[in-house]
Amino acid sequence: MKHLIFVCTGNYYRSRLAELLFNHYAAPLELPWHAESRGLMVSGRMHGIASEARSFAEALGLAAVPVRNPLPMLVDELAEADLVVVMNRAEHEPLMERDFRPIFRRLVSQGRLRSWNVYDLPASRAAWGAEPPPSQPGCSSSEHIDFAVRALVSELAQTSP
Repeated sequence: MKHLIFVCTGNYYRSRLAELLFNHYAAPLELPWHAESRGLMVSGRMHGIASEARSFAEALGLAAVPVRNPLPMLVDELAEADLVVVMNRAEHEPLMERDFRPIFRRLVSQGRLRSWNVYDLPASRAAWGAEPPPSQPGCSSSEHIDFAVRALVSELAQTSP
């Protein structure tokens, strides 16, 4: 079984939804891949999963959305992953380079890192203490993640034995 990790900032919304969707779409195809998700800046302030991710997954018919708190990226998991997908290139690649430089560079050189351009949910200026980063509404972001995950599952299904 190959190991895929979806990575976002807090492992609360984008990467969690991608993980749920990937495993949901891969299972009936018997794809030899399993997805997990992690965050680069897990703070402990967020608990569970974003309501937008839960609602979108449930609307697609995912029976049981696992309840767990966000998990931080660990060096060993990152190094052993067969494929890593960062949810937003501009936001996450600099953090990967800063915090996991040798592994990040190895992933890039071996073609095991992909970067998408999915923005996070809108945040208030108060939440950031400054101008919040670019964002997109939950319905748009969830649909974007769903489209990208479906495309990835299709690609891996064509290349898997």
